[in-house]
Amino acid sequence: MLQELEFQVLEVYRILDAAVAGFAARTGLCCPDGCGHCCSSEKVEATVLECIPLAFALFRSLQAELILKRLENDGHERRCVLYRPDYTEAGVGGCTQYQYRAVVCRLFGFAGNHDRTGLPQLAMCRVMKERTRGGPATIKIDDAESPMPLFVDAGLRITTLHPALGTVRLPINMALREALLKVGIMLALTTPRTPSVLSDHEEPPNKPMFPCPPLGRRAA
Repeated sequence: MLQELEFQVLEVYRILDAAVAGFAARTGLCCPDGCGHCCSSEKVEATVLECIPLAFALFRSLQAELILKRLENDGHERRCVLYRPDYTEAGVGGCTQYQYRAVVCRLFGFAGNHDRTGLPQLAMCRVMKERTRGGPATIKIDDAESPMPLFVDAGLRITTLHPALGTVRLPINMALREALLKVGIMLALTTPRTPSVLSDHEEPPNKPMFPCPPLGRRAA
């Protein structure tokens, strides 16, 4: 079940990435290299479902136990545990698991919401706004070929996959912890155990390990 959800969430991410890339190419919007300003926020939230692919990736790379310990030891920390200011790989903004980042991390600065009149409005980040001449008012929102992505649409795509796991938004570290625990339990229950192998100097026992006491003679 969770493995199927992993592939479904990754497919949603592929669609969102394509939409962001198209909108960015049309508008010229881009994140400054190595910025990480949004990554350092303590207000980043995600659903447990958004973190399922990340949880599987951490188990496959044998990092899950380490991350869980960090989450338990730093339970008060609200900044994403996967953010490292010194992580300097180009274009990832300090995220050590960029490929598996949550929805808001993929859309922030390139998506918007409907205003009170129902019109879409770009929710541009402060750093990008300062770098954009004229601000968001100069950016054309409506375009048939590469429209602006909307946070609500992305949220609905996730929620419809699994309402129980894809509706409630939690602080990013709490959502990741819950995803790791769920995936860890599933892997523990489904991974076949390797039978113990006898060494060259061991042989199977030829009599009971704990022999029963002799039976008493029956009365005639």
